[in-house]
Amino acid sequence: MKRNISYIFLSAVLMVCLIGCDLKMQPISEIGDGSFYKSTSELNAAVVACYNGLQKPMEYEWMLTELRSDNSRLHTSATTSSDRTMQLDFDQSRTTATSEHVYNYWRAVYHNIARCNVVLMHLDAATDADLRTQYEAEARFIRAYHYFNLVRLFGPVFIVDRRLDAVSALNYERSAVESVYEFITSDLDFAVANLPVTYPANQGGRVTQWAAKGLLAKVRMTQGMYDQDTRDLLADIITNGGFSLQPTYAAVFDINNELNSEIIFTIRYTSGGLGLGSPFGNWFAPLQSGASVINGDGSGYNYPTDDLVSMYSSADTRRDATIALDYTNDRGQVVDRRYVTKYLSPVTLKGDGDKDWPILRYADVLLLYAEVLNETEGPAAALPYINATRERAGLTDLTAAQVANKHQMRMAIERERRLELAYENQRWFDLIRTNRVIEVMTEHWATENYYSTITAETGPIVLNESLILLPIPQKEIDIQQGITQNIGY
Repeated sequence: MKRNISYIFLSAVLMVCLIGCDLKMQPISEIGDGSFYKSTSELNAAVVACYNGLQKPMEYEWMLTELRSDNSRLHTSATTSSDRTMQLDFDQSRTTATSEHVYNYWRAVYHNIARCNVVLMHLDAATDADLRTQYEAEARFIRAYHYFNLVRLFGPVFIVDRRLDAVSALNYERSAVESVYEFITSDLDFAVANLPVTYPANQGGRVTQWAAKGLLAKVRMTQGMYDQDTRDLLADIITNGGFSLQPTYAAVFDINNELNSEIIFTIRYTSGGLGLGSPFGNWFAPLQSGASVINGDGSGYNYPTDDLVSMYSSADTRRDATIALDYTNDRGQVVDRRYVTKYLSPVTLKGDGDKDWPILRYADVLLLYAEVLNETEGPAAALPYINATRERAGLTDLTAAQVANKHQMRMAIERERRLELAYENQRWFDLIRTNRVIEVMTEHWATENYYSTITAETGPIVLNESLILLPIPQKEIDIQQGITQNIGY
């Protein structure tokens, strides 16, 4: 089938790479890494483990991004389950340091960073110099990707680039945001210089130089670097990367069309009871929908907001490939219940879907490029790139008169990115990058009817600067008493 990243090594990797997740724990494998990493194939298995390790953080990332944004909410606030209560906290900007979901995300990310560091510690196992450099670049890209998410979500975090002994771990300190970005940039610079531009067909899904350039451009833009270097990175992908928009939006997410011309980097999933399946089809399907939407029922997570639904025009083909407004149950009744369709695929086992989760795709790059061009040259230069995604969606082109100045183009790009990249965990980060998160979310809570009952009882939901960052998990602070907490928690 589609699993091209050498999953024949999965069993060995799962045994070897059960690495400690907490900063206090040494990343010691079950059988001892010194006795395992003796060949190129064994090191490749460790690299594959880093790709596999991208899956676990995604189980929580949608809550830390989409659910905190104006794209998503819960269907109802009437719940007493601890899981739903924590989701309500994300939705209403009242997350606490004891949140299990925050801790589980933190733990999963640092777990996979540890896997990347294990690869980097054992590069000498690869006898082929070119493969050794490639494996280093792959591990450093994945590590940089994790730190980019960490610094945007938590601010100052721990830079762990090697194995730590117990004493060192207990005395480790958080690094300043600027230092984290320098670390990310160093890893991505190496990846850009040393990753292949393509792989053989049987290695599809591995990270390429183009993905490193795209992620580096986004890192630079998040730091406010709308400059020639950022522009050149994106222009190179557009001009020389060989990517193109799929003819239809739905084709991008077709399970029979994965790794298509639009996918630059994606987190891969496969069904079949291997422990590598996607849970999101079941999680995002309506609660108590039985087998009407997907086998095994749904959990009703990631409920689309009124505001997002209202943004789609009747001509926009992206809506039906992204969300559904209702479903027909087994009695033939139409149930008025929205849900996210982007990650639906047929499953035999519950939570064992086959759909990948895109991290970077060509449409994202086109819109980032439009954003840079608008800031550096003005709206006329950006216009063809925003219109490219609009045309594919079945919409008419924006005219120069509609986006006559930079502010109007900024708002048009923000809107276009929201519709194009909905439920790909981009919206919250876009609002952070453009310094719009407080303004947008304050308006969302005030105008989305769902919140009217809540605010009538508790007063307005408030998001201030200190609450944009998530708290450092309390479990980490309990272990390392010197760790400072983010302001506001």
